[in-house]
Amino acid sequence: FFFTYIDPTNNNSANKTVATMKAAQTLATTALLCALPTSIDALAKVDTRNLDAVEDDPSRGLMHVSVDFKDECLHKHKDECIAAINEKLAMYPELFDHRPAFDFEVNKIREKTDEGYNYVSLRMNADETTVGGLLGDGMIWYPYEWCLAAEDCYTIGPWDCDVGIPLKAEECCKMIQDSVPTADLNGNYLECYNEYPVGSPSNPVNPGRVKLHIDAAGYVVHIPKNE
Repeated sequence: FFFTYIDPTNNNSANKTVATMKAAQTLATTALLCALPTSIDALAKVDTRNLDAVEDDPSRGLMHVSVDFKDECLHKHKDECIAAINEKLAMYPELFDHRPAFDFEVNKIREKTDEGYNYVSLRMNADETTVGGLLGDGMIWYPYEWCLAAEDCYTIGPWDCDVGIPLKAEECCKMIQDSVPTADLNGNYLECYNEYPVGSPSNPVNPGRVKLHIDAAGYVVHIPKNE
């Protein structure tokens, strides 16, 4: 997928070059994700993550195996997903540090009709100092159209919060809000909230945790991992 954002107030060649570079970076990221190696022993994907060094030995970094549960869960009901993950845990205990069970965090994805639909998610970088974006390129998206009336809706975003120097959350949010200054048909304005990636201080790696993102019917919409 190519996401090209060109500032309508600035049509010079430099702006177009930046947009082209962003598209190329997105393509490279997609290719990298597609190139991840498949694992053995019937596991869809396995990678390793560094855990924080233990206090009594700061020079030693612990390793954690993160397992991709795509086949067990994607587009399947959460109950079927949980049962399949527990079965894999029993079949391959050595992969999961011989833990007896997982802690499942089940969260319904946000929909247009939900409270808070007018909030834009700002994915922070790993150290939580600036906005990193979902792909690490500073690009921020809003999943819905912005409607001034029932028949007056239009697409907003994406926004580039890495303009040579990555923006802080407050700076990025202000730029987004300035680009959409009008309230919607419900009288709500765009707001922002910070989202922290796995491995950041606010969302540390947890080998015993599996997050399930489900729709209103209870079906899993994102590939879960233990992380």
